[in-house]
Amino acid sequence: MKPAGTRQRSVAATDGVAGSSWLRRWSVVVMLLLFMLINYGDKTVLGLAARPIMHEFGLSPSQYGLLSSSFFFLFSVCALGVGLASSRISTRWILLVLALVWAVTQVSVVAAGGIGLLLASRIVLGAAEGPAQPMALHAAHSWFPNTKRNIPSALIVGGGALGGAIATPLLTVVIVHFGWRAAFLTMFLVGCVWCLLWLVIGRDGPADQAPAAAVPAGTGRVPYRRILLSGTWLGGFVGAFGAYWTSTLMVAWLPPYLETALGYSTAEAAAITTIPWVAGLILTFAHGAITQWLLHLGVPSRIARGVLGGGVLLLAGVAMLLLPLVTQPALRIVLIALAFSFHGVTFANGQTVNSEISPPAQRGAVLSVSVALVTVAGLLAPYLTGRFVEAADRPAAGFATAFAIPGILMAAGGLAAMIFVRPERDARRIAALALPLPENRETAR
Repeated sequence: MKPAGTRQRSVAATDGVAGSSWLRRWSVVVMLLLFMLINYGDKTVLGLAARPIMHEFGLSPSQYGLLSSSFFFLFSVCALGVGLASSRISTRWILLVLALVWAVTQVSVVAAGGIGLLLASRIVLGAAEGPAQPMALHAAHSWFPNTKRNIPSALIVGGGALGGAIATPLLTVVIVHFGWRAAFLTMFLVGCVWCLLWLVIGRDGPADQAPAAAVPAGTGRVPYRRILLSGTWLGGFVGAFGAYWTSTLMVAWLPPYLETALGYSTAEAAAITTIPWVAGLILTFAHGAITQWLLHLGVPSRIARGVLGGGVLLLAGVAMLLLPLVTQPALRIVLIALAFSFHGVTFANGQTVNSEISPPAQRGAVLSVSVALVTVAGLLAPYLTGRFVEAADRPAAGFATAFAIPGILMAAGGLAAMIFVRPERDARRIAALALPLPENRETAR
């Protein structure tokens, strides 16, 4: 018979991390899910209000595309800077400051009298939202061991899809009945409420002090190039880039595409746009649960995270390429759901893999570097789409060209993930290079 202390440690190892209660862990995860819900609501509101904003300020498609792209002017730089700072500053306070900045940018739009203030608010909003997802995942992963991270990751990334599913219809109602400025004011109030709750609930977790299977416990470091040039990181990068391109198109251009190219009304476009958000939420959580179950059964991470994750991304890429060729309305909606709903799976799975191969002390920085590079797609996608639409004889032709880019990227990235993502192998290689913090100087080079 095992001693009581041994039994308690075994329970902690299978259900969480020693020193963390079930209620505390999942309360933090729920708050992080809501954090990402607000994050996507803040981004989505501009796309939902695109037509009245373009009409009020006399914007052409390329000008609106530039306004949408401005969100990413400082996105990558701030994601990288905050990620590097996260090894020295509590994630709890980083997340609070980010949410406060979001709220301020939303309320500033209410007083906008021209495109200048709109442009400035989007740039600042993007700067504060750049670090959001990696910091939220970093915070969640500090409460769970490696084999238990897929479901929390799926929930947090799925918070974006939940935000789209909830925010799209509700903000559309606000825009239709009260005007587009009221929608931005609504997001300001929601952000303030979250900040108050986070002050009470938010905490950093103890998981980084617990031993992991592939990466030694403690704060050992390796040169970042060893992580970023690994087959696992590179194998996931192309697909994540394509997935983020798709995510940005969904926020900025899917409602205008449905209205201008396909002839749907504003209400119909909002309803159709909600479908991939809801599907994405379900698929992201289902994929996370299946992956975690496979890992529990002893399936290698290469299969559970690499092959499975790459396969669904390949499916999304094929759906995106077929979308402009289909004219049957029901089939077109199915392809929209497939093409625009799997990016959440890619983000959750990819960042969990990046956590798996990263030493704990460098995890926040690696997740942020990944986001900083991947989200360059967000800077390019809205503006280039606007140029394609403006240059084409008809909007549908411009969108067909615009959709081909993420379709090819996602299909190629899915194949790359299935072949090159090998987390266990790369985690062992990286861990073998790790040195205790006082002795390691390479990371400063």
